[in-house]
Amino acid sequence: MQAFAASLQNELFKLRKRKKYLVLLIIASAICVASALRVLIVNYLTDGCVSREAILGGLMSSNMPFVLLIFLPLMAIMAAGDLYVGEQVDHTIRFSLMRPVGKAKLFFSKAAAVWVLCAFDLAVLYLVSTLSQVCLGGGIEGIFSSFFACVLDLIPMAVLILFFALINQLVKGSSLTVLLCVVCYVALVVFGTYMPSVGGLVFTGYLRWHNLWIGVTLPFLSLLPRIGLLAGYGLVFGCGGYLLFDRKEACPDRISHIF
Repeated sequence: MQAFAASLQNELFKLRKRKKYLVLLIIASAICVASALRVLIVNYLTDGCVSREAILGGLMSSNMPFVLLIFLPLMAIMAAGDLYVGEQVDHTIRFSLMRPVGKAKLFFSKAAAVWVLCAFDLAVLYLVSTLSQVCLGGGIEGIFSSFFACVLDLIPMAVLILFFALINQLVKGSSLTVLLCVVCYVALVVFGTYMPSVGGLVFTGYLRWHNLWIGVTLPFLSLLPRIGLLAGYGLVFGCGGYLLFDRKEACPDRISHIF
């Protein structure tokens, strides 16, 4: 466990050294603040007839589609590409392999580092949205339910990160990896959205996991198949990604011919 913690700390240090993640987080925070400023426009157009509480109540909930479906997946794609195929391309991963840590711990510590990055960004955006709501007179309506929603949505985010980690083991180039991850993610989202008959089988449909637990909830027995499906996806992506990672580092030229 100490080796895994040390490897996780090392991977997080690598992500902290890349300023692009901070820049993207600042841009996302600005977008969340801009969505809160619409209260000023609405109040001006309606001459104050629409209350601020009615507009800003549950601001984070209204920002969830942007945060969960666009921003966090983008961050996960970029971070996974930097920690997996990026290090394999420039051969810096050899320094990690020389450390006293097994390949399994190295693989999953990279995935855990990406998850921690996404969790940190989600926490920052939650605080920005909550402070914007309170400071602009929206009150505290919905901030507690939004907090629990953010915590619940980190579960399917872990499955999505393992999916991106798996794709990173199939492609050799960094640019191609990012492009393939984006195309696969968009295709899965569109497939799950416009084919509702099978949309429940696509794991990207559970990125807003809180919809099943907060508000109008289903009976727990009805949720068990969905929990099992999400866990199965995570198991397949995690095991498949690690097996390819192990073979790729043992014989780097054996898998690179796939793409």
